[in-house]
Amino acid sequence: MTRNEKETVIVRPANESETTPIDIILSTYFLDRDDIPYEEFYVAEKDGKIIGCAVFEKLKSQKEDFWFYEIHTIAILPSYKGKGIGKLLLNRLISIIEKEIETAGLDETITRTIYTRTTAPNFFIHEGFEKAEIEKTDYWEECVSCNNIEICSQTVLTKTLNFEKTEEN
Repeated sequence: MTRNEKETVIVRPANESETTPIDIILSTYFLDRDDIPYEEFYVAEKDGKIIGCAVFEKLKSQKEDFWFYEIHTIAILPSYKGKGIGKLLLNRLISIIEKEIETAGLDETITRTIYTRTTAPNFFIHEGFEKAEIEKTDYWEECVSCNNIEICSQTVLTKTLNFEKTEEN
């Protein structure tokens, strides 16, 4: 995809009528929406077609007293993979998360570290995430009760945002 082609991709909030394209993209990779409302997703649109979707969540740590943001899903139609669409979606999510953290100001119960659990760690590592040595059960409720936790193929990665919190935030 050339630069001009990438510029024709629009990343925007999903709307209620886009449940089917989101479900199709997620099912391509056997991903679950986990009851996240469709309206919380962001979609990548090219020439009127939804070609990718992404969503994040704000979660409370299971064992520690803080909130964190997780990139829950980034999925691109296979014919558009490797063309920068995932990066566009990831950058939009990170931008929104940064604004939410800045709005919270000096709230020390919100970490500036973004987490993701993924079976595609190389994409995130390429985008500045690092492998995290944490126990999934300390952070995610569904991991506590998961029967497959011992054989889980998800890698936990993190990226710490580099902006400085000030009293004006």
